[in-house]
Amino acid sequence: MPRVESRIIWALIAMLVALCASRAVAGEWENANQAYDQGKFGEAKSGYEKILESGAGSANVYYNLANTDFRLGAAGLAMLNYERALALHPHHPEAMANLKLLREQSGARLLPVSVNARLAAVLAPNVWIILASLSAWVVVFSVVLIVIGRRDDNFGLWTISLIGLAVCAVACVASWTVSKEQALAVITAKQTEARLAPAQSAGVAEALTAGSQVRVLSERGEWVYCELPGQGRGWIPEGAVERVRPAKS
Repeated sequence: MPRVESRIIWALIAMLVALCASRAVAGEWENANQAYDQGKFGEAKSGYEKILESGAGSANVYYNLANTDFRLGAAGLAMLNYERALALHPHHPEAMANLKLLREQSGARLLPVSVNARLAAVLAPNVWIILASLSAWVVVFSVVLIVIGRRDDNFGLWTISLIGLAVCAVACVASWTVSKEQALAVITAKQTEARLAPAQSAGVAEALTAGSQVRVLSERGEWVYCELPGQGRGWIPEGAVERVRPAKS
Protein backbone atom coordinates (compact mmCIF):
# COMPACT_ATOMS: atom_id res chain seq x y z
CA MET A 1 0.00 0.00 0.00
CA PRO A 2 2.75 2.55 0.80
CA ARG A 3 4.12 2.05 -2.73
CA VAL A 4 0.72 2.79 -4.24
CA GLU A 5 0.36 5.91 -2.13
CA SER A 6 3.86 7.03 -3.15
CA ARG A 7 3.03 6.62 -6.84
CA ILE A 8 -0.17 8.62 -6.39
CA ILE A 9 1.75 11.41 -4.65
CA TRP A 10 4.38 11.52 -7.41
CA ALA A 11 1.64 11.53 -10.07
CA LEU A 12 -0.05 14.46 -8.32
CA ILE A 13 3.27 16.31 -8.09
CA ALA A 14 3.89 15.73 -11.82
CA MET A 15 0.41 17.03 -12.65
CA LEU A 16 1.00 20.10 -10.47
CA VAL A 17 4.35 20.83 -12.16
CA ALA A 18 2.77 20.42 -15.61
CA LEU A 19 -0.07 22.75 -14.66
CA CYS A 20 2.34 25.39 -13.35
CA ALA A 21 4.45 25.11 -16.52
CA SER A 22 1.34 25.47 -18.67
CA ARG A 23 0.27 28.57 -16.79
CA ALA A 24 3.78 30.02 -17.07
CA VAL A 25 3.75 29.50 -20.86
CA ALA A 26 0.27 31.03 -21.10
CA GLY A 27 1.50 34.04 -19.12
CA GLU A 28 4.58 34.40 -21.34
CA TRP A 29 2.35 34.17 -24.43
CA GLU A 30 0.04 36.91 -23.18
CA ASN A 31 2.98 39.14 -22.21
CA ALA A 32 4.66 38.67 -25.60
CA ASN A 33 1.44 39.43 -27.47
CA GLN A 34 0.85 42.52 -25.34
CA ALA A 35 4.40 43.73 -25.97
CA TYR A 36 3.87 43.26 -29.72
CA ASP A 37 0.61 45.24 -29.62
CA GLN A 38 2.44 48.03 -27.80
CA GLY A 39 5.18 48.15 -30.42
CA LYS A 40 7.82 46.67 -28.08
CA PHE A 41 9.02 44.22 -30.71
CA GLY A 42 12.34 43.35 -29.06
CA GLU A 43 10.53 42.41 -25.87
CA ALA A 44 7.93 40.43 -27.82
CA LYS A 45 10.65 38.53 -29.70
CA SER A 46 12.33 37.60 -26.43
CA GLY A 47 9.01 36.33 -25.06
CA TYR A 48 8.23 34.14 -28.07
CA GLU A 49 11.76 32.71 -28.05
CA LYS A 50 11.41 31.81 -24.36
CA ILE A 51 8.26 29.86 -25.19
CA LEU A 52 10.11 27.97 -27.93
CA GLU A 53 13.04 27.27 -25.60
CA SER A 54 10.61 25.78 -23.08
CA GLY A 55 9.54 23.21 -25.67
CA ALA A 56 6.03 24.63 -25.99
CA GLY A 57 6.45 25.83 -29.57
CA SER A 58 3.57 25.76 -32.03
CA ALA A 59 2.77 27.08 -35.48
CA ASN A 60 1.18 30.18 -33.96
CA VAL A 61 4.24 30.92 -31.82
CA TYR A 62 6.50 30.72 -34.89
CA TYR A 63 4.01 32.82 -36.85
CA ASN A 64 3.98 35.58 -34.22
CA LEU A 65 7.78 35.42 -33.96
CA ALA A 66 7.99 35.81 -37.74
CA ASN A 67 5.75 38.89 -37.60
CA THR A 68 8.01 40.30 -34.89
CA ASP A 69 11.16 39.62 -36.94
CA PHE A 70 9.60 41.45 -39.87
CA ARG A 71 8.79 44.44 -37.67
CA LEU A 72 12.42 44.45 -36.52
CA GLY A 73 13.59 44.56 -40.13
CA ALA A 74 14.86 40.98 -40.27
CA ALA A 75 13.02 39.73 -43.37
CA GLY A 76 15.22 36.62 -43.65
CA LEU A 77 14.43 35.49 -40.11
CA ALA A 78 10.77 36.30 -40.69
CA MET A 79 10.65 34.00 -43.72
CA LEU A 80 12.50 31.31 -41.79
CA ASN A 81 9.93 31.38 -39.00
CA TYR A 82 6.98 31.47 -41.41
CA GLU A 83 8.50 28.32 -42.95
CA ARG A 84 8.76 26.80 -39.47
CA ALA A 85 5.12 27.61 -38.78
CA LEU A 86 4.15 25.89 -42.03
CA ALA A 87 6.32 22.86 -41.19
CA LEU A 88 4.05 22.34 -38.17
CA HIS A 89 0.80 23.49 -39.80
CA PRO A 90 1.11 23.15 -43.61
CA HIS A 91 -2.08 25.11 -44.29
CA HIS A 92 -1.63 28.03 -41.89
CA PRO A 93 -3.30 30.70 -44.11
CA GLU A 94 -1.69 33.80 -42.61
CA ALA A 95 1.79 32.26 -42.64
CA MET A 96 1.34 31.19 -46.27
CA ALA A 97 0.17 34.66 -47.34
CA ASN A 98 2.90 36.56 -45.49
CA LEU A 99 5.64 34.21 -46.67
CA LYS A 100 4.53 34.56 -50.28
CA LEU A 101 4.52 38.36 -50.01
CA LEU A 102 8.00 38.52 -48.47
CA ARG A 103 9.40 36.09 -51.04
CA GLU A 104 8.11 38.28 -53.84
CA GLN A 105 9.60 41.39 -52.24
CA SER A 106 13.02 39.84 -51.67
CA GLY A 107 13.22 37.85 -54.91
CA ALA A 108 13.84 34.65 -52.96
CA ARG A 109 14.76 31.61 -55.04
CA LEU A 110 13.07 28.30 -54.20
CA LEU A 111 14.05 24.67 -54.57
CA PRO A 112 11.98 22.60 -57.02
CA VAL A 113 8.99 20.99 -55.31
CA SER A 114 8.69 17.26 -55.94
CA VAL A 115 5.43 15.31 -56.10
CA ASN A 116 6.36 13.62 -52.82
CA ALA A 117 6.93 16.99 -51.17
CA ARG A 118 3.50 18.19 -52.31
CA LEU A 119 2.00 15.00 -50.89
CA ALA A 120 3.82 15.42 -47.56
CA ALA A 121 2.55 19.01 -47.27
CA VAL A 122 -1.09 17.86 -47.30
CA LEU A 123 -0.96 16.82 -43.63
CA ALA A 124 1.18 17.67 -40.61
CA PRO A 125 4.22 15.34 -40.09
CA ASN A 126 2.79 13.74 -36.93
CA VAL A 127 -0.47 12.96 -38.72
CA TRP A 128 1.37 11.01 -41.42
CA ILE A 129 3.19 8.95 -38.77
CA ILE A 130 -0.06 8.16 -36.95
CA LEU A 131 -1.78 7.28 -40.24
CA ALA A 132 1.06 4.94 -41.22
CA SER A 133 0.91 3.17 -37.85
CA LEU A 134 -2.88 2.79 -37.81
CA SER A 135 -3.09 1.53 -41.38
CA ALA A 136 -0.28 -0.97 -40.72
CA TRP A 137 -2.19 -2.39 -37.73
CA VAL A 138 -5.37 -2.58 -39.84
CA VAL A 139 -3.50 -4.68 -42.40
CA VAL A 140 -2.05 -6.95 -39.71
CA PHE A 141 -5.40 -7.57 -37.99
CA SER A 142 -7.17 -8.13 -41.33
CA VAL A 143 -4.61 -10.73 -42.40
CA VAL A 144 -4.77 -12.45 -39.00
CA LEU A 145 -8.57 -12.67 -39.22
CA ILE A 146 -8.31 -14.10 -42.73
CA VAL A 147 -5.83 -16.76 -41.59
CA ILE A 148 -7.59 -17.84 -38.39
CA GLY A 149 -11.11 -17.44 -39.79
CA ARG A 150 -10.59 -19.92 -42.65
CA ARG A 151 -13.73 -18.69 -44.37
CA ASP A 152 -14.32 -19.08 -48.08
CA ASP A 153 -15.71 -15.54 -48.40
CA ASN A 154 -13.04 -13.10 -47.19
CA PHE A 155 -13.63 -10.45 -49.84
CA GLY A 156 -14.39 -7.73 -47.27
CA LEU A 157 -11.28 -8.43 -45.21
CA TRP A 158 -9.08 -8.61 -48.31
CA THR A 159 -10.47 -5.27 -49.47
CA ILE A 160 -9.80 -3.68 -46.08
CA SER A 161 -6.26 -5.07 -45.99
CA LEU A 162 -5.47 -3.84 -49.52
CA ILE A 163 -6.83 -0.37 -48.77
CA GLY A 164 -4.87 -0.32 -45.52
CA LEU A 165 -1.72 -1.38 -47.36
CA ALA A 166 -2.17 1.40 -49.91
CA VAL A 167 -2.75 4.02 -47.21
CA CYS A 168 0.26 2.74 -45.27
CA ALA A 169 2.46 2.99 -48.37
CA VAL A 170 1.38 6.57 -49.07
CA ALA A 171 1.84 7.59 -45.42
CA CYS A 172 5.29 5.98 -45.31
CA VAL A 173 6.40 7.82 -48.45
CA ALA A 174 5.11 11.10 -47.00
CA SER A 175 6.85 10.44 -43.65
CA TRP A 176 10.11 9.59 -45.42
CA THR A 177 9.85 12.80 -47.43
CA VAL A 178 9.28 14.80 -44.25
CA SER A 179 12.37 13.24 -42.64
CA LYS A 180 14.37 14.06 -45.78
CA GLU A 181 13.23 17.69 -45.52
CA GLN A 182 15.05 17.96 -42.18
CA ALA A 183 17.86 19.26 -44.41
CA LEU A 184 15.77 22.13 -45.78
CA ALA A 185 17.24 25.52 -44.86
CA VAL A 186 16.60 29.20 -45.54
CA ILE A 187 18.95 32.07 -46.27
CA THR A 188 18.54 34.52 -43.38
CA ALA A 189 21.10 37.10 -44.52
CA LYS A 190 19.84 39.93 -46.73
CA GLN A 191 22.04 38.61 -49.50
CA THR A 192 24.80 36.04 -49.74
CA GLU A 193 26.78 34.13 -52.33
CA ALA A 194 27.23 30.38 -52.53
CA ARG A 195 30.87 29.62 -53.31
CA LEU A 196 32.45 26.80 -55.29
CA ALA A 197 34.74 26.09 -52.33
CA PRO A 198 34.63 26.89 -48.58
CA ALA A 199 36.51 30.17 -48.92
CA GLN A 200 35.55 33.79 -49.60
CA SER A 201 38.08 33.90 -52.44
CA ALA A 202 36.42 30.99 -54.28
CA GLY A 203 34.26 31.52 -57.34
CA VAL A 204 30.55 32.23 -57.02
CA ALA A 205 28.19 29.32 -57.62
CA GLU A 206 24.97 31.27 -57.13
CA ALA A 207 23.80 34.56 -55.60
CA LEU A 208 20.99 34.17 -53.08
CA THR A 209 18.69 36.69 -51.42
CA ALA A 210 16.92 36.44 -48.06
CA GLY A 211 14.30 33.70 -47.90
CA SER A 212 15.89 31.56 -50.62
CA GLN A 213 15.70 27.84 -49.98
CA VAL A 214 18.67 25.45 -49.94
CA ARG A 215 19.15 21.88 -48.76
CA VAL A 216 22.03 21.18 -46.37
CA LEU A 217 24.30 18.35 -47.52
CA SER A 218 27.21 18.70 -45.12
CA GLU A 219 29.05 21.15 -42.90
CA ARG A 220 32.71 22.08 -42.58
CA GLY A 221 33.78 24.58 -39.98
CA GLU A 222 32.12 27.91 -40.70
CA TRP A 223 30.77 26.75 -44.06
CA VAL A 224 27.69 24.77 -45.07
CA TYR A 225 27.61 22.74 -48.29
CA CYS A 226 24.16 22.98 -49.88
CA GLU A 227 22.02 21.99 -52.81
CA LEU A 228 21.04 25.27 -54.47
CA PRO A 229 17.79 26.45 -56.12
CA GLY A 230 19.55 26.57 -59.49
CA GLN A 231 20.21 22.79 -59.26
CA GLY A 232 23.89 23.35 -58.50
CA ARG A 233 25.80 23.00 -55.24
CA GLY A 234 27.87 25.43 -53.26
CA TRP A 235 29.31 26.52 -49.93
CA ILE A 236 27.43 29.12 -47.87
CA PRO A 237 28.73 30.93 -44.77
CA GLU A 238 27.25 29.32 -41.65
CA GLY A 239 25.87 32.60 -40.33
CA ALA A 240 23.85 33.24 -43.51
CA VAL A 241 21.72 30.09 -43.46
CA GLU A 242 19.56 28.25 -40.93
CA ARG A 243 17.63 25.00 -41.05
CA VAL A 244 13.82 25.21 -41.11
CA ARG A 245 13.50 22.29 -38.73
CA PRO A 246 15.87 22.75 -35.80
CA ALA A 247 17.88 19.71 -34.72
CA LYS A 248 15.61 19.17 -31.67
CA SER A 249 12.44 18.92 -33.73
